[in-house]
Amino acid sequence: MKKILSALLVLVLALALFGCNQDVVNPEVLEVQLIPSRDASVLEAQRGPLELLLEAELDMEVNVTIATDYNALIEGMKAEQIHVGLLATASYVLAHDEGAANVILKSLRYDVDDDGNLLTDEPLVSGYKSQLVVAADSGITSVADLEGKTIAISSFTSTSGFVWPANLLADNDLDPMTDVTWVNAGGHDNAIISVLNGDADAAFTFKDARTLVVGDYPNVFTDVVFVLNTESIPNDTISVIPNLKKSLVDDITQAFLDIAASEDGLAIIRAVYNHEGYAEAEDSEYDIVRTYLERQENWTFE
Repeated sequence: MKKILSALLVLVLALALFGCNQDVVNPEVLEVQLIPSRDASVLEAQRGPLELLLEAELDMEVNVTIATDYNALIEGMKAEQIHVGLLATASYVLAHDEGAANVILKSLRYDVDDDGNLLTDEPLVSGYKSQLVVAADSGITSVADLEGKTIAISSFTSTSGFVWPANLLADNDLDPMTDVTWVNAGGHDNAIISVLNGDADAAFTFKDARTLVVGDYPNVFTDVVFVLNTESIPNDTISVIPNLKKSLVDDITQAFLDIAASEDGLAIIRAVYNHEGYAEAEDSEYDIVRTYLERQENWTFE
């Protein structure tokens, strides 16, 4: 009887281990996807170089693509068709809470002053701010002045483009659903351009998204002027699907750290998302985002 029980125990353990191993994702081709937080042509130009750097670091085939929108990347990770996502802050929280993503790294950037200048003499920061910018002749100087106005944003799931701004309006006694009109411009750069073109009275973007378009619009810093900041927001993430093989996750983490530490790699991640480096991150760092998202669960936007 003891021999039979022992044999059954071994069989149960073997089946349990087999079941666990079935859940582990160990792809032959690593699928990495970028959020479309800026014009797709800009991201497309850097997609290939980033792909080559990751392949060299990981010694495996890598495919870097650009999501059609923020939600598409989350859905791709839920389906395990995308293994690594460069997720914006709110998108990461949504993905994590749906069981689709675990953060491994947070981006680091230089802080920015109110004139759009990078504070390169100060340490890199793991948080950033959303800014309210308006047309120079708009007459808007405060949150209260936004009542009845049209506001351009990059996406309704963008942390700096919408989540923090909507909560800012609520904190200042404006109803985010009825007191303003939101325009989904499809990128922080496009939100700035919407103000330049007169399609919106104001825009909320990360600080300072005007740098994204200054090459094509050299007068953007005088035509689109800074009004105010929101509170600080945790930086965007590099996240992986939960079932990705642990040793591969470790390799991916180190690969991005090494890329950021190299001259060529830093140039590419700067061009993609203005990242200056990466640091390891914990999910708990994003609890403030959950608080803000929970607050707006009853808000409905087109």
